[in-house]
Amino acid sequence: MTGNDDIKEKGYLHETFRLFHNTDILGTDAPAHFHTFYKVTFVKYGRGSYMIDGRTYDIQSGDIILVGINVPHRPVFEAGELYDRYTVYISSGLLERFDTPECHICELFSSAAANVIRPEKKDAEHFIKMFERIETEKNSTLYGAELASEIGVLRFLIEAARCRKDSSFEVPLSSAEDDRILKVLRLINENLKDDLNLKDTASRFEMDPDDMIKAFKETFGCTMDEYIINRRLSLAHEMIVQGMAPAEVCYECGYKSIPVFNEAYRKKFGTAPKRAEKKDTLDEAFYDYIPE
Repeated sequence: MTGNDDIKEKGYLHETFRLFHNTDILGTDAPAHFHTFYKVTFVKYGRGSYMIDGRTYDIQSGDIILVGINVPHRPVFEAGELYDRYTVYISSGLLERFDTPECHICELFSSAAANVIRPEKKDAEHFIKMFERIETEKNSTLYGAELASEIGVLRFLIEAARCRKDSSFEVPLSSAEDDRILKVLRLINENLKDDLNLKDTASRFEMDPDDMIKAFKETFGCTMDEYIINRRLSLAHEMIVQGMAPAEVCYECGYKSIPVFNEAYRKKFGTAPKRAEKKDTLDEAFYDYIPE
């Protein structure tokens, strides 16, 4: 998440996934942010763009948007235009239970491939029915409804992966792909462990430092310092959940002082960094939904 004061963690839930279905004409006003869980958005109807990991895709109705853990992203849909979408937050625990040599389901979210799948029209209509069924099961009190809804999510991901493999459609990157400020973001993401010097970064892309700061804020909705701090801390949280020692995580995430790291971590997460005894004993954290 970003450093905005109005975006706060609201609690912890024992959920393997959470499904949202939003229809509005409000547009999106979310700054660049990231989650400690996987995220899927299916655009039932709408047109806009989506920045994912420093690349911006042109989006249209029927597209499937895949965002991995700790991957920065930002949706841009204009107010006044209908935007109807299903969004699913998926815990790492759910996917890892079924991530096998035969089916590397987590790889579906890798930024090494395109983060957007464009199904054919008949397939998009099929996916809508799948989400309707998942939503029904999720809200049901019938026997096995929770398991049925989880199976529905996994089935959707498998069919989405098949669709990407078989589809002849290539989702185009927008012209903003060549924008230097997107390249700045990608440089930051690839060098979080290093000292990210503003002057040197601006010089590398032949930009005035003040112009780069302004462009970053306008493009991603937060300052560079806010982004770097929160990106490092979210990465630190994920490393600690995976079992790494906080002292080791401190330096892996670009901090030079353990007390400074501890204070920053406590300020963001409300607790001191502490190694988990077992990953599967931790509650999965789902932040309140950002309209995106």
